[in-house]
Amino acid sequence: MIPPKPQFEALADPESVLPILEKISFLGGITDEKRALIFQYFQVAHFAKGAYIAKEGEEPSHLYIIQEGQVELQITDRSVTVSKRSFHVGDCFGEAAMLSLINNTASFVAAEDCTLIMLSRRNLNKLRSEAPDIFCQLMVNLARDLARKLQYTDMLLLKKQPSLSS
Repeated sequence: MIPPKPQFEALADPESVLPILEKISFLGGITDEKRALIFQYFQVAHFAKGAYIAKEGEEPSHLYIIQEGQVELQITDRSVTVSKRSFHVGDCFGEAAMLSLINNTASFVAAEDCTLIMLSRRNLNKLRSEAPDIFCQLMVNLARDLARKLQYTDMLLLKKQPSLSS
């Protein structure tokens, strides 16, 4: 059975994000007042277990934060789909593809029923126009997060490489 398409709605209750706020690193260092403004640009959607959140090859449309549930990153190679990573409450994903303007290089699938807080590209651009200082702070935080993820990936790749001295 194909899971139903999610319905997007405004983040009507920003208070609902408070329990996971400290886990959302790209909102670090942003005052409560500015967070309240940022949350006006976010949406919420519920995805049933097995639903595709974003598909490999599609144009990215959102940055996602997991409020409830778990999401799997899946990569398909030669018709074989492999789960490469799990994302949990407070984790952010989709930011690299959305910011780089390249199509998704992986799929994201709901590993269980989940609730996602989302920032669309359109709303991110709206934030850039309407609150450039907050936009800049978000971009710096996202750049730091992506740099950490890249550093972690580099470390994993280096561990898999044969030693140059052998």
